[in-house]
Amino acid sequence: MPLIFHWGGPRHGQVGDVRDDMVTSGVLVYDGPEWIGVYEPLDPPQIRSTPKGRAEVWVVRE
Repeated sequence: MPLIFHWGGPRHGQVGDVRDDMVTSGVLVYDGPEWIGVYEPLDPPQIRSTPKGRAEVWVVRE
């Protein structure tokens, strides 16, 4: 499972394990109930060290 660092939007600053099948299209869509948002990889790609490990930065898509 990829580790994603969220930047912007309702999950800003959160780090989450995301199932492989959720990131096959290049965008990550949360449809609730707790969060609603669309995220995409930062361009150029960036990796951050987090307490959970190294995570790829994904930004909210507006």
